[in-house]
Amino acid sequence: MNLPRFLSRTAWAMLAATCVSGAAMAQQPEFPAHSVKLVVANGPGSAPDLLARQVGNLVGRDWKQAVVVENKGAAGGVAAVDAVVKAQPDGYTLLVGGDSAITIMPNVQRNLPYDVKNDLVPVTKLGQSDFVLVANPRKGFKTLQDFVAYAKSHPGKINYASSGTGGAQHLAMEQFKQRAGFFATHIPYRGGPQGLQDVLAGQVDVMLIAIAPALTQIQSGKLTALAVSGLQRHALLPQVQTLAESYKGFEAGAWFGLFAPKGTPAAVVQAIAQDTDKALKDPELRKSLLQQGITPVGEGQQVFARQIKTEDVRVAQLVRSIGLSVE
Repeated sequence: MNLPRFLSRTAWAMLAATCVSGAAMAQQPEFPAHSVKLVVANGPGSAPDLLARQVGNLVGRDWKQAVVVENKGAAGGVAAVDAVVKAQPDGYTLLVGGDSAITIMPNVQRNLPYDVKNDLVPVTKLGQSDFVLVANPRKGFKTLQDFVAYAKSHPGKINYASSGTGGAQHLAMEQFKQRAGFFATHIPYRGGPQGLQDVLAGQVDVMLIAIAPALTQIQSGKLTALAVSGLQRHALLPQVQTLAESYKGFEAGAWFGLFAPKGTPAAVVQAIAQDTDKALKDPELRKSLLQQGITPVGEGQQVFARQIKTEDVRVAQLVRSIGLSVE
C-alpha cells in the first residue's frame, strides 16, 4: 500500500515547513535592532519632553540602542499624532502624548487626519503633573484672590498664555475662568515654555503651566505662584494654595503616555511596555522626575486603555460645558 509512503512524505513536508519557518524566525532580529524615535506632542522643555528624554535614556541603555526624541508640539499635538499613525507599525516610531492630543483635540476639532481610538495603541502611562498659575511680579498679584478680584473688576484687561489651543493648559484655564467668573483673553503658543517666556517678559499676564518649567523662576522670584491645580498642595510648592481651596473640587493637570501605531505586533508593544514600566520604577529616575514636578506612573496596557476611555468621557462633558470648539 502507498498510505505509509504518503504519510511519510506529508510528515517530511510538515517538518521541512517547520524548519523553514523556524529559520525565518531565527533570522528576524530581536526588538530593537536599531534606534527608536519618540515623537513628543509638545515642545522642548515641557513635562512630556522631560519624561521622554529621561525615560528614553534609561530604556535606551537597557536596549543598547539610541532613543531619539523629536518634538512636534504644534496644533495641540496633531502633527505628532499624525506622524506616528502614518509611521511603519514596527515599534520604532512611538508617540509620547497626553490628554491634549489624545482626549482633548478629538473632542474639540473636526476633521482630524486620524482617529485616535482606532489608529493608536496605548502602551503605558508615563506620568502626570499638576499645573501652577503664575504671574509676572510686576503685575502686582500677590495671591490668587488678588488676581481674581482684578480680573473681575477689569473685564477684558487680563490675558493668559497656554501651550496651544485645545491643550490641557487651555482647557484647565477655561474651566477656572468658568468657576471663578471672570473673562481673560487666550493667547496660544506652540508650547508651554514659549508662552512662559512672554509671561516672564511681562507681555502676558498669567499662565497655567506644569510646575517643572516654571519652578526655577518661581524660586528666584521672577514669577509669582498664585495657586496649584491639584487637590493637594504640591511638595515642591507647599506654601502655594490650591485652586480647590477657593473653588471646591477643582482639579486640573496633565497626564502623558506612550502610544504605538495600530498594527504594531502585540509582542513588540508588550516588550516596550514592560521595559518602560521597569525604567519608571528606577529610584534615581523617580527622584529626578518628582523633583521636576512630574509623578512617574507606569501601568499595564489594559489599565491605561481603560483610563483613556474614562478620561475621554470626562473631557467631552467639560468641552460641552464651556462651549469650546476648534474648527
